[in-house]
Amino acid sequence: MDEGEYKILFVDDDDVVLEVAENLLGDLPYTFMATSSPAKAIQILTLWEVAVLLCDLNMPEIDGIEVLAKAREANPDIVSILVTGMADQDATIRAVNEGEIWKFIAKPWKPDELVALVKEGVERYARGRRSHTKLKILAHNMTARHRGKEKVRLKGKAPVMFLKKPKLQLRSRDKEEIIPGTRYKIEEVIGAGGTGTVYKAYDTLLGMPVAIKVLSPKLAKDKEAITTLKEEARIAMQLSHRHIVRLHNLQTAGTSYFLVMEYVEGQTLRQVIQAYTKLPLDSVVQIVEVCADALSYAHRHGIVHKDLKPENLLLTEDGVLKIIDFGIAGLVNAQRAGGAIVGTPAYMSPEQIEGAALDARTDVFSMGVIVYEMLTGCLPFRRNVTLEGIQEASGPASPADLPGAIMEAVAKAMALSVDERWPSVDDFSHAFLKAAVQAGYDESGESAEAVEPAPAPEPESPPEA
Repeated sequence: MDEGEYKILFVDDDDVVLEVAENLLGDLPYTFMATSSPAKAIQILTLWEVAVLLCDLNMPEIDGIEVLAKAREANPDIVSILVTGMADQDATIRAVNEGEIWKFIAKPWKPDELVALVKEGVERYARGRRSHTKLKILAHNMTARHRGKEKVRLKGKAPVMFLKKPKLQLRSRDKEEIIPGTRYKIEEVIGAGGTGTVYKAYDTLLGMPVAIKVLSPKLAKDKEAITTLKEEARIAMQLSHRHIVRLHNLQTAGTSYFLVMEYVEGQTLRQVIQAYTKLPLDSVVQIVEVCADALSYAHRHGIVHKDLKPENLLLTEDGVLKIIDFGIAGLVNAQRAGGAIVGTPAYMSPEQIEGAALDARTDVFSMGVIVYEMLTGCLPFRRNVTLEGIQEASGPASPADLPGAIMEAVAKAMALSVDERWPSVDDFSHAFLKAAVQAGYDESGESAEAVEPAPAPEPESPPEA
């Protein structure tokens, strides 16, 4: 897409503000549009692909929050900037929470500040657009093989990674007894883990599929775990981001606790890694950028995932990467009966294994491990990780075929000391992108090619303690 094809829309009910904005932004190499009518803005957003939206908060008839929400519906990749006089701080916070705002700028702004913000917003939109395109190719390749449309043979045998696992059949009576007396009708089992079982269900009130995670009876009886879950679920339900699976509600049925979540068709990053063994650098860069964007958004809202691993990253059939299990990941720290490690130790930071207080840097560590695994096909530390084992480790090995600059960025993310890590996922993402460019990655995305999955035996998933 040429620069002139990127559209900028400025919405404000003050014509003077629009005139000033046009004088500042009209000479940029983008298509600039402005309107004082929120209704017309919604129409423009529906008809055109707008890259960057600058929207006033307080407007008559239709407020900025509704315009921002409609913008996200029309184009999930849109970069939204809130323009506010800061007169209503509560409304600004609400807009940030509900409108998936990238940044906000206060009136009166500095001319250079506004221009720089718009340029950065366009660059962000362009990166996101490229990432979606490449991940869409990756998802298409995975889906085609998963469905058996293309036959791949390994020494005369079909690789198990391309065979669908048989679904657990549930009798009608069993389905009705899982969460009795609710509006949700259980259809099938999606998966199971240490914290509970996930089902595909049908919401009879809204007429749509949902995912239901029923907590294990042991967790449901743990008062400390449930208290933690309620606190984190309350925050997680406020998260509205394209790359985060939405948590709708936490409910009870009899003695059972269950979470109602957005239902998404797709395959986990674990399945992708099993298919490729090593992922191409361009795909890894884009996965890092998408995850950093989603995690940074969650961190700004005061919630840390705490259980990042390939099983909790989902690639949809249309190439959208989503992080799952926000909110419930807090149970990883809550349930520590007898000091036992709960979760997947291979991806957990040393401070988490120790049971110390956590901040966003624990997610940085987990992302570093995931990136290392995507690039090398193996884990940096041995799988049966204990606190002592991690402390004794000299650090991850640097494969001969992995450029030094990339390894330095990843190694810093996996630093055993929390103070030696990247301060944020954004810092890690920027450093990794810079290192990838030095290693020959084409940031424009023009030269990147889709790499076919290499047939390989299915490795075992890291054990959950």
